Amino acid sequence: MRFAAFAALAAKQRLLPYEYEPAAMGRQDVEIQISHCGICHSDLHLIDNDWSSSTYPLVPGHEIVGTITAAGGDCV
Repeated sequence: MRFAAFAALAAKQRLLPYEYEPAAMGRQDVEIQISHCGICHSDLHLIDNDWSSSTYPLVPGHEIVGTITAAGGDCV
């Protein structure tokens, strides 16, 4: 299954449509079908590599709302 997202492919670049294959679910992982996602100022710093720690492609947006669709075996 491929995931669709928007990603910065390099520092200070606009977000472009991007698809990727997620890693296999681990025992402590949770999969969420995202319905809403926010971009905060920290995401902008990461897109622009202001902290010299970004790796690209970079899919920003860690403030999400959604529904859990799968959970690893260690999740309660």
